[in-house]
Amino acid sequence: MAESFDVLTPLVTPFDADGDLDVAGLEALVRHVSAAGVDGIVPCGTTGEFETLSPGEYRTVVRTTTETVPEDCRVIVGTAATDVSTVHERMAFAAEQGADSTLVVPSYYGGRASGAGNEAFFDAVLADAPLPVYLYNIPGAVGQELSVETVAALAQSDAVAGLKDSSGDLPYVTAVLNRTPEDFTVYQGHDGLFVPSLVLGGDGGVSALSHLLYSELERAGTAVANGDVAEARAVQRKILSPLSEACAEFGFAPTVKALLADRGIIDHATVRPPRDSLSPDAVESVTELL
Repeated sequence: MAESFDVLTPLVTPFDADGDLDVAGLEALVRHVSAAGVDGIVPCGTTGEFETLSPGEYRTVVRTTTETVPEDCRVIVGTAATDVSTVHERMAFAAEQGADSTLVVPSYYGGRASGAGNEAFFDAVLADAPLPVYLYNIPGAVGQELSVETVAALAQSDAVAGLKDSSGDLPYVTAVLNRTPEDFTVYQGHDGLFVPSLVLGGDGGVSALSHLLYSELERAGTAVANGDVAEARAVQRKILSPLSEACAEFGFAPTVKALLADRGIIDHATVRPPRDSLSPDAVESVTELL
């Protein structure tokens, strides 16, 4: 079992009622999650709707996050793109703004790549990378799995810090842990598997629910570290898993934004297409769960 663990927040990107970037809301949100005690913030990831941001908005989100976050809270910037040159440009900008590391998915257009193709893509991304890189396995969004063999090969690079896995596949996590070095960090990206991943030896979670439930995640992780399986299981089954299931049903960004808006932490729950905002009935159901 994990003796220590991290909880990081895959930050949503606040928009106003018209769908424009809400910079003041972003600053307030960064202050909110960092004050709760999270170990790191991940802007411009999947939950941050990065693919809907213009280049200028992307830079604003990165800059605002790094300027607002306290010194003891890490920033891992999502730098995904379909071409290596854009990934490099985003990495360079993240480094200029003082980010600690970056998060990169396989190229997400053009069909399922071979393991060799994905490894070649990441080898090009890692060449002269200005910051440590976390690999990101999210087949539901990318359309392909980053194979265990590819992760194991890339884990030998000094430029690779670890992996965020959002596949929801616990045997995959087990295989990665078995095939990578001890100092290779494995973060769980699926809130419903936070406790099981820690029990297997994972290093924590990049948890959408940490926007609002950091104390519960901390409680569950501490219980695992202390060997209190009953306590960890209770938090996972009674609190984290039901809300994780709601996020999976309605979408993580729309659900988290609805909860944040209901609590007055952000002004609007606006999401950009192709995502849909929750219906009033759905908002009621998820707020009751919270």
